[in-house]
Amino acid sequence: MSLEAFEGMKYGPIGDAVIAAEPHTEADPVGIYAAILALWSGAIAGYVKTADDRPVVVWTVLAGESALGRKGTALGVARGMLQPSIGDFLTARTAGGVSSGPSLTQLLYSKQEETEGTEGGTDTRLIPIDEEWSENLKRQNRCPTFASKLRQCWDGATIRHTTTRVHMVVDEPRLGFHAHITPGEWSEYVKPRDAKGGSFNRLLPVYVVGPKILPYGHKSLCPEIQGLTDAYDWARKSKRVITLDKHAARRFDELRALFLEKLADMPEYLRCYVERTPEQIIRVAATLVAAERKTVVTRKAIDAAWSFVQYSMRSVERLVREDTTVGRSRPVKTLPELIREVMTHYEGKVPHSVMLRRLGARATAASLRKALESMDDIRVVTGITSGVGRPGKEYRWASDTDTTPPEPDTEDETTEDPAVVPVVPEQRKSSDVPELALSGGWL
Repeated sequence: MSLEAFEGMKYGPIGDAVIAAEPHTEADPVGIYAAILALWSGAIAGYVKTADDRPVVVWTVLAGESALGRKGTALGVARGMLQPSIGDFLTARTAGGVSSGPSLTQLLYSKQEETEGTEGGTDTRLIPIDEEWSENLKRQNRCPTFASKLRQCWDGATIRHTTTRVHMVVDEPRLGFHAHITPGEWSEYVKPRDAKGGSFNRLLPVYVVGPKILPYGHKSLCPEIQGLTDAYDWARKSKRVITLDKHAARRFDELRALFLEKLADMPEYLRCYVERTPEQIIRVAATLVAAERKTVVTRKAIDAAWSFVQYSMRSVERLVREDTTVGRSRPVKTLPELIREVMTHYEGKVPHSVMLRRLGARATAASLRKALESMDDIRVVTGITSGVGRPGKEYRWASDTDTTPPEPDTEDETTEDPAVVPVVPEQRKSSDVPELALSGGWL
């Protein structure tokens, strides 16, 4: 990512430190920024909250090719920059990847027990840092409780694990999260069913690249983030609630309206990754202003947060596009493509009920009607009857001039035909993939 593109998301002492480090590292500046946001927000988790009593935590995932992404380099620089201010916290409160719901509960519960009754009060802060996330995703996908517990932690809700032998309850989980993955691993292990359940819209994936090559033997510079030590002490002295000033609130309402308008037109397989964008904007902005010891978000902070979250949305689009073109044996097809396949199978005459049945979960009557409005090659013929029941409607090719009603459909519509869609299509070239809903039009 170019330094010019990073300018829009740069804010406060964190942004200044990333700019200062940029000439001295091969890591993508947005990757460094994402890692800092995850680690810093995890350090102040539970102490700093939003106005609706939600924890200010930002969970990030760096996605990039092993040889090009410089994911580990970005995390190393971020750690070096945070060491003078929260180094002790990072040493004591970071852990490797977690692979199951019970183990996640156990880790947080152990922190709760260690600090219960201490002068500083119960403290469950913990940041799993998973630099080989794919390995744990394999196990997480087999655990029936992990996804739900992860969602509860992001919301700051109570989690528990109870069996006949153990009873663990964590009333206020303060969980951070940072992970690394390659695009190919994303395609293989990020399961659509979990994405639709909301497990991945709480993460901010960031696609990173490493286009810069510095001379062999160069020394990375990890400048200290100015004022962060004082900000860390300030955050822990008392509970801090982050609010928006009137200019930031107005801007946030504009962005939320724009996002919801775009969301309505997104395909479901993309929409499920970005549904929590408005709350992500608030959390990123709150994390940034907390580094300045402020409890009020300004318009400038909202715009910087939006720029970062917007970049994450484009990263998701890129990951999903690669997933649908090369990551799976069955690329995701658009609704018009599926409709045309059904039309072809039935030789251009398809009753409405049959069309809906063949499309299955891919379409509703409303989405089918909307898709057909933009398809000039298919027309709707009404008043079709087979002699039994009320007249219905049928879909035909627009070029078909035959107005004779079709022969009664004798197929048993309760029997699935394995030859009908979805069929395994030929692999399409990347250039043939239509642009997704996020492309273009964003501020």
